[in-house]
Formats: sequence, structure tokens, C-alpha cells
Amino acid sequence: MAFEYTVKQCAQKLGISATRVHQLIKEGMLPAEMIAGRYFVDEDAVEARAESLPSPGRPPKRSKEDPRFFTLMNRNHEVFEFVYDNFSDEFTEVTQIIDPSRAPLGLMSPQGKKVSLSALTYWWKHRSIPLSRSGMEAKLATLGLSDPTRLPFKSLGLSLSDQYWIRPKEMNLDWHSINYFKNTFPEMLSGDWLEQVGLESPDNTSEGQLPKRWVRIDGVPALIKGGTSLNQEPYNEIAATCLYRRLLAPEDYVSYRLELLPDGETVSLCEVFISDEEEYIPAYYVMKAKHKAMNCSTYQHYLECCSRLKVENAEVALAKMIVTDDLLGNTDRHLRNFGLVRNVETMQYRPAPLFDTGSSLLNEKTSGALASGDLSFTTKPFHDDPNQQLRLVSDYSWFNANALEGFAEEVEQIFALNLALEQRIPYIKQLINKRIERILVISS
Repeated sequence: MAFEYTVKQCAQKLGISATRVHQLIKEGMLPAEMIAGRYFVDEDAVEARAESLPSPGRPPKRSKEDPRFFTLMNRNHEVFEFVYDNFSDEFTEVTQIIDPSRAPLGLMSPQGKKVSLSALTYWWKHRSIPLSRSGMEAKLATLGLSDPTRLPFKSLGLSLSDQYWIRPKEMNLDWHSINYFKNTFPEMLSGDWLEQVGLESPDNTSEGQLPKRWVRIDGVPALIKGGTSLNQEPYNEIAATCLYRRLLAPEDYVSYRLELLPDGETVSLCEVFISDEEEYIPAYYVMKAKHKAMNCSTYQHYLECCSRLKVENAEVALAKMIVTDDLLGNTDRHLRNFGLVRNVETMQYRPAPLFDTGSSLLNEKTSGALASGDLSFTTKPFHDDPNQQLRLVSDYSWFNANALEGFAEEVEQIFALNLALEQRIPYIKQLINKRIERILVISS
């Protein structure tokens, strides 16, 4: 949450008077903080209100209220109480803040006195399956729902990425008896990836485009993921695991392996990477820890936020991520695909292990592009040019160049397991060797 709009700027944005802005603040319609005797208004809330303004000459849309009252919980810690309108599918009010320190990063005002409803809505949206995932529109139709954001309510918002859940006001529930880390949940019985969606399942809160399901392996929650047309993504995850094993410590990465489903589909599988006392915090929210100074790069701002949160070894963790992503040609290290892990009892942070490298090794290149010699790729999150992003790395003390010997050949063996990738293997090996040469020059 960014409390950066002055009352004057807010009035100009909304086309109302400063007096009206003060009235909206007093009524709780605009989250604001008093800093040095002046009100500063939540920028996200202002933008959301501006977008919802009715067209000239038309009355504002009103809905029949069907409110439900909940408490946002973090394990058994009460965080804040809120109201959700079932009819309009909206968070309408936060009625009481109880423990702001355990709220999701980015939702609270700097002084912990306000919750931005727009930020809460955004956070909840990314706690839901995206509508763009294959089969979701048809699945929602069978459930009688119009939007995926209703799905987490089916399982109290429980996830295997953190410890947050929603407790209905009328229910007396205990986190220990309902969480998915320790308690069983339905698993896949067929080849339908969305089979358990809409039931009491952690699949209701699984983010991302690729087909995926939560299962249990020897009692431990594990995520299985499929791929697209050539099914290269699961093999990319295995290639990344092999690279990480060569260069990094076990705590630095999530280990993947291949599994064969009963219907013959090959998928990747990884065990849950947090404990039942931890939460994964994407970089998007980490960067809400402090105001971004003008002319400060995204890279530097992220490090400053980690420093504010007293995270150790954040810069080395970024170095490992940037270098290994470069060697893999990873094109999708966006701000939700890396971050921190926070222990919700001790409130201590650590860099999250590296995960989700399915969009790597030229998997989005057409056969024609590869045949023409196009091995280019763009990078995230700090620069779209891989060479420019590599220049951010200054510490190679962890890097062992000798460990890369034979890596391209190891990837070749992995990809040979998928006959659909046979013609792509020479280009993938060429990319790996090219990036290895580049890394060796820079790191020496």
C-alpha cells in the first residue's frame, strides 16, 4: 500500500473538493494516514475509486447487499475482521484490526491503522485460480459461479503457500484441525486437473496458468504440474533442478522430479517448500515494505526492502537467481515467482528457495525460429536484456565454474525422455553452452 496522494492530489484525481476528500477519509471510504500533520491517502484506493466513478448523468450502480462477516486468520492469530458482500462479490469493510504485524505485506497502512480494500481485493484475486487457466470457464459454469475469486471461500481460503485463512463469524474453528499441511485433502482420481476445484481443496488457491494439482506423497503435500503442447515445461523443471544441484546449496532451491500419471501424462512434482509455520511472500509484496525513492532501480529497491525486513544474504540470493535463470534462459521470473519466506511465529525472514522455471530453455520458440538460429530470450524481473541483468551481479564467490562441465549433456539426456523435444535438443544445448561462455567471461 502506498500512502502518497495528498488531499489536493486526491481531489484533482476524483474531481471533487478537498472538503469532500476529508469527509471520505473521516467516513473510512478512503484509507489515509496522518503524517506530520497532513493526510496522505492510499494511492491504490484513489485509483480504484476513480475507475468506479459512474458516467456523467447516470446514477451510481447499487447492489442488494448480502454481507458475510469473517476474520482473517494467520494460523490461530486473528489479524482483522472484514465484511464481504456475496451479491456484488466485493470486500466492503474492515471493521476491526487486531494484529497488523501478521497481516499480508502490502495491505496495511504504514502505521498499521488502515487496511486498503483495493489492496485486499488484489491480494485475494491472486489467491484464486486465474480465469485464463484451461477449462476454468467451463468449471465455473458447472459450479454456478461467475468469478474464480469465489472459489477460495469453498475451502476457507486455506493454501499451501502460507498460513492465512478466513474464519466465518459464526464458526468456532481451530487452524490445527483444518490446515492442509497436517490434515488430509482429496487427491486426483482421474486425469481431470480441475476435479477438486470447488470442493474443500488447496487447489482452490493455486495460482498460475499451467495445469496443476496438490497431492500427498508419503504424507507430505506435493504439487504436480503439467505443460503445454510439447510438454516441455516439466522437463525444464528437472533441468533446472540438475543445475541447482551443481551450483547451489539444498536450501537454495526447490527440487523437482518427473512423475507419470495413470493416463500416461508426464508431469513435474515438487514437495511443499514451506513449513506449517511459514508463509511465502512474493517480491511484489516485499517491495511494499518501504517507499521507492525516485531514480531508485527495482533491483536496489528490492534490496532496500529486504534490509528493512532484516533479511540476511538477500543480495547473494538474487545473484544466484539471476545467474541460474540466465543459464536456463528463463523468461518468466516475474515479481510473484521469487521472494521471501516469513516465519509467522517468530516474524523472521529468509530468501525463498528458487522454484518455477517451466518457461525456460527456448520452450516458447517455434521450430521455424529455432531453425533460423534465433536463440534470443528476454529476462525478468530487473531487465529484459539478459546481459544487462547479469551486470547487476557483483558477487560470484558462491559460483563454481567447474560444476557446469557436462551440464548441457545432462540436459540432453533429460529431454531425450520426451520424443516431442528431439528436434529442439541441439538448439537447447547451443543456448546453454552460449550462456555458460558468457557467465565464465563475466565471473572471471
